[in-house]
Amino acid sequence: MEIIKSDDPKATLDTFHFYERYQGLLTNESKLAHWHDDKTFVFVGSGPLPLTLILFREKFGCKCIGIEIQEEVAELSREVIQKLGLDDGIEIMVGDETLLKDIDFDILMVAAFAEPKERVFANVWEIVDEKTPVLVRTYSGMRAILYAPLTDTILRGFHKEIMLLPIGNSNNTSVLLRKVI
Repeated sequence: MEIIKSDDPKATLDTFHFYERYQGLLTNESKLAHWHDDKTFVFVGSGPLPLTLILFREKFGCKCIGIEIQEEVAELSREVIQKLGLDDGIEIMVGDETLLKDIDFDILMVAAFAEPKERVFANVWEIVDEKTPVLVRTYSGMRAILYAPLTDTILRGFHKEIMLLPIGNSNNTSVLLRKVI
């Protein structure tokens, strides 16, 4: 809401408490796929402040699509994006991960809080091909005590290609998955 009400929304965003952590995530995750302005990036579970989409749009110019299951949350996200002047390159859709079958995309990311994980990853497996990079955020170390990490059972049918531990103040481990048949 602070961004939406702000006279200088970019400056307000820059003061967001977790902004630096997200920049650390971007640094890690930008190594996991080939990011270009001709790519379409989809993020399942983009939330009310789609900072991941904002940062990838600003850094790489790729088209970004967020999928958010709650209409009210999606609407807040759209307002933030519009206030930041990024609505020409970021779209927010309402629904769950099954919307992926109707979207042409190059890179997919699943949020750490996307739930229920078993269903989300089963549906993602059905929709993506073996070449599509699937990025996920999970927790490792002591954080795995507080937040359920991704298990091999949940990720059945995917191969973990690369796992990058958090850098800086980030809490999330970033993982690149590929579908296996």
